[in-house]
Amino acid sequence: MWRLLGGAIALGIGMVPASAAEVTVRFPVEYAIDIAPGLSNQDFKKLIEERTKGRVEVKLFPSGSLYKGLDLVQAILRGDAEMSTLTSAYWTALSPKVAVFELPYAFPERAAFYRAIDDAPFIDSLYDEVEAKGAKVITIMPYDHFGFGTRTKALRNPRDMMGLKMRGLGRTNSAMLQTLGASAVSLNLVELSPALQQGVIDGLNAPIDIMLAYKWHESVKHVTYAPAYIGYYPWMVNAKWWNGLAPDLRKIIHDTAIEVARLHRARSEAETERALAGLKAAGVDTHVQTPEESKIWIEATLPVWQQFEPQVGKELIARVRSYSK
Repeated sequence: MWRLLGGAIALGIGMVPASAAEVTVRFPVEYAIDIAPGLSNQDFKKLIEERTKGRVEVKLFPSGSLYKGLDLVQAILRGDAEMSTLTSAYWTALSPKVAVFELPYAFPERAAFYRAIDDAPFIDSLYDEVEAKGAKVITIMPYDHFGFGTRTKALRNPRDMMGLKMRGLGRTNSAMLQTLGASAVSLNLVELSPALQQGVIDGLNAPIDIMLAYKWHESVKHVTYAPAYIGYYPWMVNAKWWNGLAPDLRKIIHDTAIEVARLHRARSEAETERALAGLKAAGVDTHVQTPEESKIWIEATLPVWQQFEPQVGKELIARVRSYSK
């Protein structure tokens, strides 16, 4: 099921002529088309065009080629793009409580995160403020736990973060880095390669497979894979456009997005394992954080939970913690 597409249709060359489509879905993303989430987006395109018999055409715009970052958020809200899988950190600007998923070590096991995102009423309530502003989440496409990658030194203990310039993924993730003594630098995904090469940043926390795909391992010499942050993409649509779709098309799109997002879990996990092996083979000091080490990091990052409790709320924090029990 994973590689349903050939390269010929990767960037919007549909299975049917464009003129045959009743609905065109502009689907911009920040990441490349050939990494794990990009492959799943391609699967979605193919399945939608097949299942609607060409009534819907999906046009993918990868690598920030149409919009990126907060500009992409605004494009979804305006209706200049119908759909995107954009990293969760950008949506906290519209709804601060969404940051509860980004608290450090909120989901030390993948299974706990999957339980949370499979709770559809919970996800709807978590993103209700976003929907009120014009964007609706139809499912969640998880990535995986991120890795800390650095140019200069290994991160085995929280104090090793002291003094580093690290790319931060939104306010919550940046607060974690700052709590550990690092400086958080805000950069879009497409800005990271030159920033690493030029020493603008000392490191980042990012999906493991991206470190290989974008050749960041040529600059990053130390990687620690840790359950501090699990990346995910809220599968967002413009709410007005979504509500105006023919009910049969809306159901096909919704069901297919859920199916593709679920299949993506195994793909992402496999890509992480492959990338860990690949980084080691490339000579990168690659370390998987042990449970004993995680306990030390969890203790060191507790102040971040305290800092964000007023904006997230005790009830929501308790709900998130319940998925790990």
